[in-house]
Amino acid sequence: GVIPRPDPVTDFAGTGTWDLNNLCIVAALHTRSSPEEQDFLCPFTNAFLAWTALKARHEKVGPIAQILLIQQALAIHYRRSDRLSATSTQISDIVRCIYVIGLPKEDDFLTIMMLNAMSDDLPHVRNHIADALATSTSSSAYGPSNIRSRLDVEQQL
Repeated sequence: GVIPRPDPVTDFAGTGTWDLNNLCIVAALHTRSSPEEQDFLCPFTNAFLAWTALKARHEKVGPIAQILLIQQALAIHYRRSDRLSATSTQISDIVRCIYVIGLPKEDDFLTIMMLNAMSDDLPHVRNHIADALATSTSSSAYGPSNIRSRLDVEQQL
Protein backbone atom coordinates (compact mmCIF):
# COMPACT_ATOMS: atom_id res chain seq x y z
CA GLY A 1 0.00 0.00 0.00
CA VAL A 2 1.84 3.02 1.29
CA ILE A 3 5.34 1.52 1.11
CA PRO A 4 6.09 0.15 -2.35
CA ARG A 5 7.82 -3.19 -2.73
CA PRO A 6 11.53 -2.61 -3.37
CA ASP A 7 13.01 -3.63 -6.72
CA PRO A 8 14.56 -7.10 -6.24
CA VAL A 9 17.38 -6.24 -8.67
CA THR A 10 18.57 -3.17 -6.76
CA ASP A 11 17.53 -4.15 -3.21
CA PHE A 12 17.33 -7.91 -2.81
CA ALA A 13 17.42 -7.84 1.01
CA GLY A 14 14.78 -5.08 1.19
CA THR A 15 12.52 -7.06 -1.13
CA GLY A 16 12.85 -10.15 1.08
CA THR A 17 12.00 -8.11 4.20
CA TRP A 18 9.03 -6.46 2.44
CA ASP A 19 7.73 -9.86 1.25
CA LEU A 20 8.09 -11.37 4.73
CA ASN A 21 6.29 -8.44 6.39
CA ASN A 22 3.53 -8.57 3.78
CA LEU A 23 3.12 -12.32 4.32
CA CYS A 24 2.97 -11.86 8.12
CA ILE A 25 0.26 -9.22 7.82
CA VAL A 26 -1.82 -11.38 5.47
CA ALA A 27 -1.39 -14.33 7.87
CA ALA A 28 -2.44 -12.16 10.82
CA LEU A 29 -5.57 -11.07 8.95
CA HIS A 30 -6.44 -14.73 8.34
CA THR A 31 -5.75 -15.68 11.96
CA ARG A 32 -8.00 -12.98 13.41
CA SER A 33 -10.85 -13.52 10.93
CA SER A 34 -13.98 -15.65 11.01
CA PRO A 35 -14.11 -18.75 8.78
CA GLU A 36 -16.25 -16.82 6.26
CA GLU A 37 -13.74 -13.97 6.17
CA GLN A 38 -10.88 -16.45 5.80
CA ASP A 39 -12.56 -17.82 2.67
CA PHE A 40 -13.02 -14.25 1.44
CA LEU A 41 -9.34 -13.45 2.05
CA CYS A 42 -7.98 -16.59 0.30
CA PRO A 43 -7.22 -15.00 -3.07
CA PHE A 44 -5.35 -12.04 -1.52
CA THR A 45 -1.57 -12.15 -1.23
CA ASN A 46 -1.04 -8.39 -0.84
CA ALA A 47 -1.71 -7.05 2.67
CA PHE A 48 -2.92 -3.66 1.47
CA LEU A 49 -5.38 -5.15 -1.02
CA ALA A 50 -6.57 -7.72 1.55
CA TRP A 51 -7.14 -5.03 4.19
CA THR A 52 -8.90 -2.71 1.74
CA ALA A 53 -11.22 -5.49 0.55
CA LEU A 54 -11.96 -6.65 4.11
CA LYS A 55 -12.70 -3.09 5.23
CA ALA A 56 -15.04 -2.54 2.26
CA ARG A 57 -16.77 -5.85 3.00
CA HIS A 58 -17.46 -4.80 6.60
CA GLU A 59 -18.63 -1.33 5.63
CA LYS A 60 -21.18 -2.91 3.25
CA VAL A 61 -22.53 -5.20 5.96
CA GLY A 62 -23.95 -2.23 7.83
CA PRO A 63 -26.61 -1.88 10.48
CA ILE A 64 -28.62 -5.03 9.71
CA ALA A 65 -25.71 -7.32 10.51
CA GLN A 66 -24.86 -5.18 13.50
CA ILE A 67 -28.41 -5.50 14.79
CA LEU A 68 -28.24 -9.27 14.44
CA LEU A 69 -24.85 -9.41 16.17
CA ILE A 70 -26.00 -7.28 19.10
CA GLN A 71 -29.10 -9.44 19.49
CA GLN A 72 -26.90 -12.52 19.38
CA ALA A 73 -24.65 -11.05 22.09
CA LEU A 74 -27.66 -10.12 24.25
CA ALA A 75 -28.94 -13.69 24.01
CA ILE A 76 -25.76 -15.18 25.51
CA HIS A 77 -25.86 -16.07 29.19
CA TYR A 78 -23.29 -17.50 31.56
CA ARG A 79 -24.19 -20.96 32.81
CA ARG A 80 -22.40 -22.85 35.54
CA SER A 81 -22.56 -26.00 33.43
CA ASP A 82 -20.51 -24.32 30.64
CA ARG A 83 -16.93 -23.09 30.70
CA LEU A 84 -17.29 -19.46 31.79
CA SER A 85 -14.15 -18.48 29.88
CA ALA A 86 -15.63 -19.95 26.67
CA THR A 87 -18.73 -17.81 27.15
CA SER A 88 -16.55 -14.75 27.73
CA THR A 89 -14.63 -15.50 24.54
CA GLN A 90 -17.87 -15.93 22.60
CA ILE A 91 -19.13 -12.54 23.83
CA SER A 92 -15.77 -10.93 23.09
CA ASP A 93 -15.70 -12.27 19.53
CA ILE A 94 -19.20 -10.95 18.81
CA VAL A 95 -18.46 -7.54 20.32
CA ARG A 96 -15.29 -7.32 18.21
CA CYS A 97 -17.39 -7.96 15.08
CA ILE A 98 -19.92 -5.33 16.15
CA TYR A 99 -17.24 -2.67 16.56
CA VAL A 100 -15.49 -3.60 13.32
CA ILE A 101 -18.70 -2.56 11.57
CA GLY A 102 -18.60 0.73 13.52
CA LEU A 103 -20.45 2.39 16.32
CA PRO A 104 -24.21 2.07 15.87
CA LYS A 105 -26.15 5.24 15.17
CA GLU A 106 -28.84 6.20 17.67
CA ASP A 107 -31.71 5.01 15.44
CA ASP A 108 -29.92 1.73 14.75
CA PHE A 109 -29.34 1.12 18.45
CA LEU A 110 -32.97 2.01 19.24
CA THR A 111 -34.06 -0.47 16.56
CA ILE A 112 -31.87 -3.14 18.18
CA MET A 113 -33.36 -2.51 21.61
CA MET A 114 -36.93 -2.49 20.26
CA LEU A 115 -36.37 -5.79 18.44
CA ASN A 116 -34.78 -7.32 21.51
CA ALA A 117 -37.76 -6.24 23.65
CA MET A 118 -40.11 -8.12 21.28
CA SER A 119 -38.34 -11.47 21.48
CA ASP A 120 -40.56 -13.10 24.13
CA ASP A 121 -44.14 -11.98 23.47
CA LEU A 122 -44.04 -10.69 19.90
CA PRO A 123 -41.79 -13.01 17.85
CA HIS A 124 -44.08 -12.78 14.80
CA VAL A 125 -43.87 -8.98 14.81
CA ARG A 126 -40.13 -9.17 15.31
CA ASN A 127 -39.79 -11.51 12.33
CA HIS A 128 -41.92 -9.20 10.18
CA ILE A 129 -39.78 -6.21 11.16
CA ALA A 130 -36.55 -8.16 10.60
CA ASP A 131 -37.74 -8.97 7.06
CA ALA A 132 -38.57 -5.31 6.47
CA LEU A 133 -35.15 -4.27 7.77
CA ALA A 134 -33.41 -6.79 5.53
CA THR A 135 -35.07 -5.34 2.43
CA SER A 136 -34.75 -1.68 3.41
CA THR A 137 -32.26 0.57 1.66
CA SER A 138 -30.64 3.87 2.54
CA SER A 139 -33.16 5.65 0.31
CA SER A 140 -36.05 3.70 1.85
CA ALA A 141 -34.88 3.07 5.40
CA TYR A 142 -36.95 1.13 7.92
CA GLY A 143 -36.42 2.44 11.44
CA PRO A 144 -37.94 3.17 14.84
CA SER A 145 -40.89 5.17 13.49
CA ASN A 146 -41.85 2.26 11.22
CA ILE A 147 -41.50 -0.11 14.16
CA ARG A 148 -43.73 2.09 16.31
CA SER A 149 -46.35 2.11 13.56
CA ARG A 150 -46.18 -1.68 13.28
CA LEU A 151 -46.52 -2.01 17.05
CA ASP A 152 -49.54 0.33 17.00
CA VAL A 153 -51.19 -1.97 14.45
CA GLU A 154 -50.35 -4.98 16.61
CA GLN A 155 -51.82 -3.29 19.69
CA GLN A 156 -55.13 -2.74 17.88
CA LEU A 157 -55.46 -6.42 16.93
